[in-house]
Parts: sequence; structure tokens; C-alpha cells
Amino acid sequence: MYKLKIFSNIKYLHQAKGEDALTNKVAIELTGYSLENKLKGIWFHVPNESVVSKDNKLTDILRIKRKHCMGLINGAPDFVFITKEKTLFIELKTDKGRLSETQKDFREWCADEGIDYFVARSVEEVINILKSNKFIA
Repeated sequence: MYKLKIFSNIKYLHQAKGEDALTNKVAIELTGYSLENKLKGIWFHVPNESVVSKDNKLTDILRIKRKHCMGLINGAPDFVFITKEKTLFIELKTDKGRLSETQKDFREWCADEGIDYFVARSVEEVINILKSNKFIA
């Protein structure tokens, strides 16, 4: 059985803002459910953040281009949940956040394939989505 590793980079958690802060909170909550064997299947975060820094622009652009060559898809959701019976995607947004055009395209692709895609704006909303889809008992 896979051993879920918990990383203790707590000093970085308080620096996160907006969707990054929400993503951190969700990941911590999901880790807790996993460690208690309450979350079925496999879950992971898709590291699709594409921020380019001002001081290292060319390196960052090349890094992002390499990720696209390795299969990174623009608009991919923040979290993926998989069991034998079901796959589910969750995109996180702040209260004011809106889906980008590429995220809307990805959501449409999911609809065409019959795969559930949700937008959540809080940890509680993520947990409720997972409970209603039987990922959490």
C-alpha cells in the first residue's frame, strides 16, 4: 500500500494567497481524510500554476514550455480523484475567481467524455462534493 507522505513546509503555507491558499487548505484536509482511510481511491493536485517571475523570465518560460511538452494541459483542474468506478475533477476558485477560457474548454471536454467536473470555492464545498460522489463515506 502506498504510504502518503506529509511534507512539513509549514513556513510556506502562510505565504500563500488566493487560490494557492485554498489549494493548501484543501490538500491538508484531504491528507487527513486519507490518513484516516476515509477517502476512497487516489487523489492528487495538478501543479499547473504558470507564474512567470520578473527576474527570471526566460528560465520560467522555458520551464513552462517543458511542462507542456511533457503533457501539461492548459485548463487542467486543480485536483483529480480516481477510483475503479469513477473519475472526478475539481477546480478551485476564490469567491471572485472565474474559469479561464482554457478551463472552460477542459470542463467541456469532461462533459463530452461523461467525466464529472466541479468548481469549488471552499474546503467544505470540496468535502461535500466528495461525499455526494461517494469518495468520502
